[in-house]
Amino acid sequence: MNDKIINYIIWLLMSLMFGYFAFTKGWILNDFENISIDEAKALIEQDKSLVILDVRSKDEYQKDYIAHAINTPFVTLEQNVTQLNPFKSNQILVYSERGERSVKASRLLSQYGFDIIHLKGGMVFWIRKGYEVSRP
Repeated sequence: MNDKIINYIIWLLMSLMFGYFAFTKGWILNDFENISIDEAKALIEQDKSLVILDVRSKDEYQKDYIAHAINTPFVTLEQNVTQLNPFKSNQILVYSERGERSVKASRLLSQYGFDIIHLKGGMVFWIRKGYEVSRP
């Protein structure tokens, strides 16, 4: 093969890898808004109708969680999505430990017609900022 074709293939593969990475991080092709930890904190304080959804495992949730968060683990979210129907008229702030599961959950819930806001960085960034957490 000539060098131009090889370079083209390499650039194509790198572009595809970056596109996949950006998609999994929720940076592109979203049906939801991404907000920072500080923006989420302000929103929680301002909007009392906001629903906070923790999609981490039950064990992770038992360690600590954002006050008033509902725990529905991502692995069971699609089977339990109808339990969230009472909140269809509310905005839902979705978070996980680092943000990977919550991006997937946000995409899924958006497909079901929920008004989703995704917390970038998840619980790790929330704690790193020193914001208050609840414990059972």
